[in-house]
Amino acid sequence: MAHPIVVKGAFCMPHVTTSFANNDKAFYSCKFQVSKFNSTLQFSGKAWALQCPGEPRLKSKSKVWMSVQQVTTKSKVSVTPLNLEDAKDPPLNLYRPKEPYTATIVSVESLVGPKAPGETCQIVIDHGGNLPYWEGQSYGVIPPGENPKKPGTPNTVRLYSIASTRYGDSFDGKTATLCVRRAVYYDPVTGKEDRSKNGICSNYLCDRKPGDKVKITGPSGKVMLLPEDDPNATHIMIATGTGIAPFRGYLRRMFMEDVPSFKFGGLAWLFLGVANTDSLLYNDEFTEYANQYPKNFRYDTALSREHKNKRGGKMYVQDKIEEYSDEIFELLDKGAHIYFCGLKGMMPGIQDTLKRVAEERGESWDERFSQLKKNKQWHVEVY
Repeated sequence: MAHPIVVKGAFCMPHVTTSFANNDKAFYSCKFQVSKFNSTLQFSGKAWALQCPGEPRLKSKSKVWMSVQQVTTKSKVSVTPLNLEDAKDPPLNLYRPKEPYTATIVSVESLVGPKAPGETCQIVIDHGGNLPYWEGQSYGVIPPGENPKKPGTPNTVRLYSIASTRYGDSFDGKTATLCVRRAVYYDPVTGKEDRSKNGICSNYLCDRKPGDKVKITGPSGKVMLLPEDDPNATHIMIATGTGIAPFRGYLRRMFMEDVPSFKFGGLAWLFLGVANTDSLLYNDEFTEYANQYPKNFRYDTALSREHKNKRGGKMYVQDKIEEYSDEIFELLDKGAHIYFCGLKGMMPGIQDTLKRVAEERGESWDERFSQLKKNKQWHVEVY
């Protein structure tokens, strides 16, 4: 609905905070800060989306029609059982390779669009509440069959970061979600798929159907646990591809779930690197958090086949880190945690970028890196 707004001596310009008086008694007064010509107004404490067409310059006591739409914040989701918050230490290795837990597949669905270079699937697994875990941990999966490298022995365990909170996507503490890219090998000469060299476990998982059984071990891992001693801390998360998994769990805990004992009031900043728009994982979830919690969540993507870095080359996550390096270094100086998850090949480029930025700032990266690890601010899980 459009409302006539009387503007007192103001201009609709970028970065200007303006006070309004309005003839409509339902709103009384409003304030807004314009960063672009699409912004948010505050009418009597309520948020509304603003469309400011063009670049109008308004004289004192001018009247202008503006279209406003209220910005709503979704209620958080209730979770059970809350006794999952009671443990002082994370669960570790409740089930081992020799005696794995037999879980049930709930669903398998593709997470990417048709132009993504490869398929990535979300696999939801029902563990019946018998295989609890914390955000940032991993499950092991044992595919059926023999180990091709050791005939006569079973396949080895493959680890996958869990992409859900301890309550699972059903919010009842009985499921876990994995984010798995199907590993397919193409012969460099013929260009044809060579199934004998395809990833055994990733294809096994992506081919499962609801009701299928799967052998699970774990949970394992402590390096990527989300520190919760300070609910107002800053968390900088850098992911490539399926390395998004633990961060999805973090963010659902921070912004989606209603956990009485954990109320996040800090800053979560996610950098996600993938090939193109169709390859973005959980983009709708992250975009919604950014819209609902703009003061607490920032979301940046690096699309290597669509974006260019400042040197004209492909845009990777390390280029985004360099773009925001001053802010990132300042946040680290203030105690922010920084996390990296994805293919191990991501780290050399990131480390080189951080070292170059530090040197440009007249700092020693080696000293800073050592201090970050000493302070337990540096968290890495690559595979």
